[in-house]
Amino acid sequence: MKFAAALLILVSAFGVAQVQAPAGPEALVAEAQELIRQNQFERAERSLRQLVAAKPDLAQAQYLLGYVLFRRNQPVESLRTYTAAAALSRPTSDDFKIVGLDYVLLEDYQDAARWLQKAVDEDPRNAEAAYHLGRACYTLNQFDRALAAFQQALRIDPRYGKAENNLGLTWAALNRQDLAEDAYRKAIQFDNETGARSEQPYINLAGLLLDHNRAAEALALLDTAKRIQPRSEKIEELTGRGLLLENKLPEAEAAFRAALELQPSNGAFHYQLGRVLKREGKNQEAEREFERTRALLGTRSAPPG
Repeated sequence: MKFAAALLILVSAFGVAQVQAPAGPEALVAEAQELIRQNQFERAERSLRQLVAAKPDLAQAQYLLGYVLFRRNQPVESLRTYTAAAALSRPTSDDFKIVGLDYVLLEDYQDAARWLQKAVDEDPRNAEAAYHLGRACYTLNQFDRALAAFQQALRIDPRYGKAENNLGLTWAALNRQDLAEDAYRKAIQFDNETGARSEQPYINLAGLLLDHNRAAEALALLDTAKRIQPRSEKIEELTGRGLLLENKLPEAEAAFRAALELQPSNGAFHYQLGRVLKREGKNQEAEREFERTRALLGTRSAPPG
């Protein structure tokens, strides 16, 4: 009995010692990685800051902290942390990518494109880095570079729906409407096949079709987009445009009013609503909408009806 009791005490003491013993750096890194996988970024940041304070020369912890700070929308602090990490070991392609995306958060697209290009140069098979490089170049109106980046992303992952959709935007910016339409339709197909459906290619294709007076096709696409994203001022605005082309004035008025409920300070929406009201013979209401347009957009002359 005494031996059994002593053994129980030893086992209990060993268990307590194991619980109380400080975890090593690898275990703490693994714990932070698990918190990141669970999207518990606040807890991950606390854990990593403690680890970095204890082990400032541990590059992996610095890089993970830089990523967590990016996910917590703290780009300046994230960049500072990545700089410290890079002094300890060379960044990977994904590290360069996050640095680039920090600059996107700061709306510094020149530097974003520079670092995203480094990410692609470091690993030409990094489809996500190529996609984000394309987005940065598109924002800078560098459409040829954007085109090349999106095409590279699609060579790596031929069913990359977001890259295909943005390829369509780029072709449209380059006035290649036929290629833009083809890209949007492929993006819709890819999204349907993967189940990760986005309203964006439907919206973009509908806008392109409306520019070419193909209202019936556009409205069918917008119905689908609205099922994916029920609250979107862009969908409502395009729906209003399509209904106006089909001369369905009450329905167009309702669509523009729905768009304004979601974005009341959009002067272009007030203008579109004013056009519909004027065609319905509601001249006083139309003039009020044109006045709101002038106030919001700073124009002096009355918009044409």
